[in-house]
Amino acid sequence: MTQSLWTLFDGIRCHGLMPAHRSLIIREIANDSRRVQPDTLFVALPGQETHGLRYVPDAIRRGAVAVLAPLGSADQVGDVKNSAAWIEAEDPRALLAELSARVYDYPARELSLAGITGTNGKTTTVYMLAHILAHAGHSVAFWSTNSVEGVRHPYRPSMTTPDPPVLHQYLREVRQRGAHHVILEVSSHALTLGRVEGLVFEAAAITNISPDHLDFHGSFEAYQKAKARLITKVRNSGVAFLNHDDPAVRVLAERASCPVRFFGFTSGADVYARQVTLLENGSRWEWVNRGKCEGTVVLHVPGQHNVMNALAALGMATHFQVDPKTAIEALKTFQPAARRLEMRHVGSYTVISDVAMNQASYDAVMTTIGDWHRPLVVVHAIRGNRGTQVNADIADVLADWNERLEFAPVIATLSTSYLQQLSIDYQVRPQECEAFLSRARDRGLAVELYSELSDALDVAIRRLEPRGVLLLLGTFGMDAALPVAEQKLRDRGH
Repeated sequence: MTQSLWTLFDGIRCHGLMPAHRSLIIREIANDSRRVQPDTLFVALPGQETHGLRYVPDAIRRGAVAVLAPLGSADQVGDVKNSAAWIEAEDPRALLAELSARVYDYPARELSLAGITGTNGKTTTVYMLAHILAHAGHSVAFWSTNSVEGVRHPYRPSMTTPDPPVLHQYLREVRQRGAHHVILEVSSHALTLGRVEGLVFEAAAITNISPDHLDFHGSFEAYQKAKARLITKVRNSGVAFLNHDDPAVRVLAERASCPVRFFGFTSGADVYARQVTLLENGSRWEWVNRGKCEGTVVLHVPGQHNVMNALAALGMATHFQVDPKTAIEALKTFQPAARRLEMRHVGSYTVISDVAMNQASYDAVMTTIGDWHRPLVVVHAIRGNRGTQVNADIADVLADWNERLEFAPVIATLSTSYLQQLSIDYQVRPQECEAFLSRARDRGLAVELYSELSDALDVAIRRLEPRGVLLLLGTFGMDAALPVAEQKLRDRGH
């Protein structure tokens, strides 16, 4: 939708708007100068490491015809401000979502939105719900950490939940391509920074809440409050699905203005699993939905936590009028997203890759394999550009599980060369590495550290015994490991 700059700011309190702007056409909006095209409104926002004002010249060179900046910032850019319409507002970030919706003609109004948040399990739950809805014949698009789907060329995004200009542009595209349901993985950062402001969700789910991103939020209470914002964005006729077994989630029911339904493993929940049998390659259990047993679910993804993710997805699917039998049939063919307990078998060996990123997710993976009674080798990618505390916490949970499973030494890697290739800086800082190693020493956990991922995998595979399990854990530093490990195992022989 094209409109004049004057129309775009109709009713918005700002400074610098002039009658001449009635004829200035805006077709796009961006807060990243690299995304600027001709006829773009560039919004200059402060970031964690720099300020968008530094990129105003680049935005104008790329075609920005107008700039929205904080009050009193014109002097910081010099004469370049005369090359585009210069608009100022007290808090440009607070205006970004509404302006983005206006530029792209409020695409969310014609879509049925589902939002999923939580410390862990968000991506898997998004994939499960999308799979069920698609199996039931619905037109579905989704944005997750792993993949952006429903667009002409699906891709892996750089952010779990994008800034409003990218998000609303995405919603416009999927609407034009015929999507009806759109599922969004919503991060605590997004909820704090207003990236989903103005969106109204038909359904939302909170999978769990445990300490994470405290470097950003400052405290667990602030982090929990950020997660709770999602359920306040559900329409009155919608439903919020909350994890009944997690006290940090259950207590948030009082914040909802819409109906709340709980999911979990006890009959106190509205949606729960009973007679659960956990297997190496999945699970089998009965699904009870609001007092009625809907049937037996067969899930080919291991782990009790994935049963919980499935319950959230099933609850949301039934809210979207999917027949329970259809939902059960869909889950029989569900395959996990990449690196969500992704499993490969090479001869007698089993390789599992998981994007474990915090204490709770490491614990969930270890709980899944804890009763397999098979030789175990653990390769861990130390987490980069995320702070020291999360790395110390991960060392703690590995030390706890080593007391039971005896897999030490942990083969740790910095994945230096691989991380250098990425567009976003995930390099491991010296203090992050030392936080992991120091806590491991304190806990008596033996660790062998390798700079390169390939070297770590070589050592791990030499140590792997017949029928052994090779566990590849960590965020971006472990992304490339699974196919490399598979090939090395094939070369080794069975």
